Amino acid sequence: MKNKSALKISILYSIIYVCFYVFSETNYTVLSQRDTLFCMGTSGFISIVGILILYLKKTNDPQADTFRLLIMITVQLLSYLSICLALIYTNQRDSIVLHLLGLALVLILAQTMFIVNQLKTANKFEH
Repeated sequence: MKNKSALKISILYSIIYVCFYVFSETNYTVLSQRDTLFCMGTSGFISIVGILILYLKKTNDPQADTFRLLIMITVQLLSYLSICLALIYTNQRDSIVLHLLGLALVLILAQTMFIVNQLKTANKFEH
């Protein structure tokens, strides 16, 4: 089951990245293609680390799974904020920082809704 969940969340990430890329190619943004790929690559690395934290050596212990989820979200938030801080201190354009933060927000909200939905459906079968 854990492999199916990891695959499903990876597909969700892929859909979000495709939408972000399509959005960044429109006239609504001022990002260059290099900046877009930077945002997607950085976010992709953080997402892969999050998936590994959550699904590598996963057990059926709810307490351990909750602890792993908290660690994953904390690592992701600190990573995104650290990268944004580095971008700000190196005098990069504000649009890169805002796009990276927007992508981070969408990814974290989507993964949280996905995982909560998984927990709800898992609890239906237990009762």
